[in-house]
Amino acid sequence: MALRFTGKSSEIEKRFREAQKEITGKVIRILRYCAESVINEARTNATYKDVTGNLRSSTGYVIIIDGNIVEENFTGEGEGANTGKSVAREIMAQQPSIALVVVAGMKYASHVESKGRNVLTSAEQMAKTLVPNLLRQLR
Repeated sequence: MALRFTGKSSEIEKRFREAQKEITGKVIRILRYCAESVINEARTNATYKDVTGNLRSSTGYVIIIDGNIVEENFTGEGEGANTGKSVAREIMAQQPSIALVVVAGMKYASHVESKGRNVLTSAEQMAKTLVPNLLRQLR
């Protein structure tokens, strides 16, 4: 005795789209929470003197879904924020379909880090534990 499907295939497709939308929404919420946490870490625990304000305002994030920015956070509209957004957009072009990109966009950020100052190091360490732990909870 064979099984036979008597429903509508469009209903199955609709349910799959709804489930995918729900999961994507949960992933975005998790990434947003992680991004805000690590950016707050980077901005509040920075150990450098931000004379112009550019380095701190270039620190931010973008959340990417299928090549589109669904969320971003950069402080202000000056040179630093514009540079951070630009760097994040360059990086996002190389990312998979879902990604969180956190940057300190000024060219001298790595130089400041090499001098022993905290620009993104503590934020990166936080993200390496926070993101996997929260994504595991989706299962």
